[in-house]
Amino acid sequence: MSRVRPTVLAAATLFASSSSMAADSVTLFGYLNTDIENVRASGGAGIPSTWRESNNLSFWGMKGTEDLGDSWRAFFQIQGNIFVNRGAGGVNDRDTYVGLAGPYGQLSMGFQLTPYRASTWMPIDPFFMNTIAGANSIIGNGFFPGGNAQGDSSFDRRQANGVLYTSPNWHGVTAQVMYSLPNEKTPTQTPSLLSTSLAYQNGSVYLSYAYEQHNSYFGPGTMDYGQRFGAAYTYGSLSVRGAAERLHYEPTPSTYTNRWAWQLAAVYQWTVQSIKVSYIQAQAATGNATVPIGGIGRPGVDSGARQIALGYDYALSKRTTLYAIFSRLMNRSGTSYNYSTNPLPGQVTGMTLTGFGVGIAHSF
Repeated sequence: MSRVRPTVLAAATLFASSSSMAADSVTLFGYLNTDIENVRASGGAGIPSTWRESNNLSFWGMKGTEDLGDSWRAFFQIQGNIFVNRGAGGVNDRDTYVGLAGPYGQLSMGFQLTPYRASTWMPIDPFFMNTIAGANSIIGNGFFPGGNAQGDSSFDRRQANGVLYTSPNWHGVTAQVMYSLPNEKTPTQTPSLLSTSLAYQNGSVYLSYAYEQHNSYFGPGTMDYGQRFGAAYTYGSLSVRGAAERLHYEPTPSTYTNRWAWQLAAVYQWTVQSIKVSYIQAQAATGNATVPIGGIGRPGVDSGARQIALGYDYALSKRTTLYAIFSRLMNRSGTSYNYSTNPLPGQVTGMTLTGFGVGIAHSF
């Protein structure tokens, strides 16, 4: 990361008053990640083998703080997507917020990751930046950035209109609570989101529990929720990790779908190299709903899935890494889980998706 002096930042903007831009520190940062992939699907009519270049969660941003005295500070972040493979992106379509921090924790408002997603995304999933191998193809039932009652099946979210409180760290324990206000309210529907997490980090041990509730996402009188557990332990060069999740959906006030899924993962690192492995299994859906929800099949059909992912990293420096990944996502006949961020077009229920890629990641 490189630091940008306030005077340089002011000169790079169109604001006339440099005093209104004053900050104690402003940091410009970013991450660029792209790979060449071969992807295909078998089962049913199948999807022929295709070569493609994919963007893997590349972004840029700036963040800063201002000392307000008496242990209080203001902070902000502006972050946007960069689609390296096709020369597109946004200014502030990722985590963008402003807030205050002090002795009693911090409060931020804006477009932010939910505590539910954050509880296991980076701490547990070794492929959190490599999307064909990422856990959120199954865990969370796909990723979605947006507001309430949008992407209604997703429990892996970057949420609009979110007010997020983060507690001080107390002997390794941190709590987070987010409420997403019902900006999307209609005459018949008032959708909102509540997301919470409790995490413990002490040396080589990480434990977490998260709960998220979606109100009126599928219509008036419906309520969906997720529960997620995470654990990780590092011993020397080896990190062993796991997560489990229960999702409950109400597509109508009188019908429901439940689904359990779990992940086991490990990372072994030596010198500048690391090997990563992940196994995820989604159990069959249960309940009385008559429609599938996201990749989850409807109850009463063969609706399980498995995903195996392997990876190898070689660090050229602290900021540049070459990598190779392999992923095999095996749907049962009633499910349609897909790659979450770079989905395979034309995928239908029952397909097995196979992909491998080689790429480069660079941070600044």
